[in-house]
Amino acid sequence: MKNRDKYIIGIAGAALAGIAIGLLFYTDEGKKTRKKMKSTANDWADSLGSLIASGKENLSDLSHKAMKKAKKSYSKLKGDAEDAYSDLADDYANKVR
Repeated sequence: MKNRDKYIIGIAGAALAGIAIGLLFYTDEGKKTRKKMKSTANDWADSLGSLIASGKENLSDLSHKAMKKAKKSYSKLKGDAEDAYSDLADDYANKVR
């Protein structure tokens, strides 16, 4: 793309942005549109806040479940290791006698 084309696109974009700003801030319809935009933005913010809170709650639940499962697995593994150690100690004691 040539520099001339870039300048034309830039000028056209700036003009469109100026028109949009003019319509939003200097007309009665613009006031209504701004109110709608503000209302929509507030709704989206509330929805996002709820979504984040829900995500935190789900993450917390998942964390608690994972911790509970890890503790259960640890207890089982520890018991199995103690049993195996006891069996080895008994075998060793019987062979030494």
